[in-house]
Amino acid sequence: MSDGELACDVVIIGGGLVGGMASTLLQKEGLRTLVLEARPQDRPDKIVVGEALTEGTSVFLRHELGLTDWLKAHAFRKFGFDFLTLPRQGPAPRRFEDCHELLLSLKPLESTPAALRRLIPTYHVDRPPLNRHLAERARATGAGWRYGASVEHVDLSEGAPGGAITVHFREKGGEPEQLRCRFVLDCSGRRTLLGRQLGITRPVAGLNTAATWNRFRNVGADPAVWSSFGGVDRRRHTIHCCGPGFWIWWIHQSDEMTSVGVSYDRDQHWPDVKAEDRGFAEMIEKFPPVAEQLKTAQALEPYQHYAHLAYESDHWVNPRGYALIGDAGWFTDALYSVGIETACRQLANLTPLVIDCCRGAAIDRSTYERLNEEFIYTRKSVQKMNEFKYKHGWARPHVVAQTAVYELGDIQELYNLQDRSQWTREGRDRHYHLPWYNQDRYQRLSGFLDNSLLDGERDLIPGAPLLKKALLPGPEVYLATWPLWRLRRGPALFFKIIRLWSFSERLTQRHRLWPDGLGWMARLRKRPMLTAGTKAKQNALPEPARVKSSGS
Repeated sequence: MSDGELACDVVIIGGGLVGGMASTLLQKEGLRTLVLEARPQDRPDKIVVGEALTEGTSVFLRHELGLTDWLKAHAFRKFGFDFLTLPRQGPAPRRFEDCHELLLSLKPLESTPAALRRLIPTYHVDRPPLNRHLAERARATGAGWRYGASVEHVDLSEGAPGGAITVHFREKGGEPEQLRCRFVLDCSGRRTLLGRQLGITRPVAGLNTAATWNRFRNVGADPAVWSSFGGVDRRRHTIHCCGPGFWIWWIHQSDEMTSVGVSYDRDQHWPDVKAEDRGFAEMIEKFPPVAEQLKTAQALEPYQHYAHLAYESDHWVNPRGYALIGDAGWFTDALYSVGIETACRQLANLTPLVIDCCRGAAIDRSTYERLNEEFIYTRKSVQKMNEFKYKHGWARPHVVAQTAVYELGDIQELYNLQDRSQWTREGRDRHYHLPWYNQDRYQRLSGFLDNSLLDGERDLIPGAPLLKKALLPGPEVYLATWPLWRLRRGPALFFKIIRLWSFSERLTQRHRLWPDGLGWMARLRKRPMLTAGTKAKQNALPEPARVKSSGS
């Protein structure tokens, strides 16, 4: 078939965040893309989970799509994670201070410009404006865009790879239409249109989890409530509130909007999902300090609910000319926003294959096989992590402390891509694989998680104090490690050292004389007393946090 008979090179099913990223990226590479978005243009975007942009997402959005200035202007810069775990004995606490806590924060480095410039900025973001901005950018580059266009079926090429594909779709109230292309990207999210058509997508049997969430205004904003170690405001981080078989996210986006949701194991919890709030309040009451901060809150939208979170596909890319990107290929849990990050990594790895396919180059099947093998280990690793947390980890503060620091260490490789000059084909091929992408990483993760259970019952010792830990690399740590911040790959080594802290934390728990580095940081930055004068001064967070971002 001649190129003139093709409507475009690539059809993208779905015009949300992932579809907008894909069309912008491929148009930039000289390919003709057409986005088929089922939502009518005059219908508001659906509010979706995925409001925390991680380091892996940040480098892609800034370096590949040029969103540095937009994120500075419209997103809320965050500096890490906070994990609060319920005590397993005694009455349920009403205050965050009466919970176990692990704060992993880079916030103290905000006052050290030489270090701040070397950090990969991460953000909380309101998704509808970001989705719209990416759609506008894609159309500005020449991408075609059809709103209200529901794809009904895709006829894949039955001939040689790179042959023409026919996409059948229909606009609401219109006649059936079809168009031809060389490659199809399914960016349809949980609809998983191609996966379901091909029969390669199925629920994850070993993870029986659900979620319900909303966005709120007028949440509790007393700075004394949110003040953590050294007066650091917890809201500058993605907050995880954990208990047996569930975790709650608290994502501050502005003084007017906070995203709060709960994911839970349906084998351990049975809220009334037929209620107007889909069981939200019933689950939130299991963590009273969060419920306390929502007493005056008003929900901004109808409550959303997913009855079964986790599903997977056999593969995500095929030489017949299709790929399942982001949630169209798999979803496990909102934890660490790994779905958005995986979509970014998929697009970065997929683009050369799509270009070759559309330009008639020979198909390298070994690359497709490698990418699908990496996908399998990513799925297995993230599923293992979440099964472990819901069944064993979320209720055990010492386990949370060990595993969260270990998992944080996985960002060290991204610091080889921190600067725009490092975002090369060679750099991406070496450092921008899918997360947890090979057997060795999967086995090391599994071993670390399983071994952490040896310390899981320590907080049940009668009279045991609350676990109070903090990873706060402030000016003291910066001065001690200043050569690393001046070397090109120094920050990557710095974050590799942070992973060693997870092993040090394990030794601290098992050997009384081993130095307690995280405990020392928490004690060094004891929470200062807030006076009436300082309360008002600290009450408002920057809206958005206009902190200079490094990179592109």
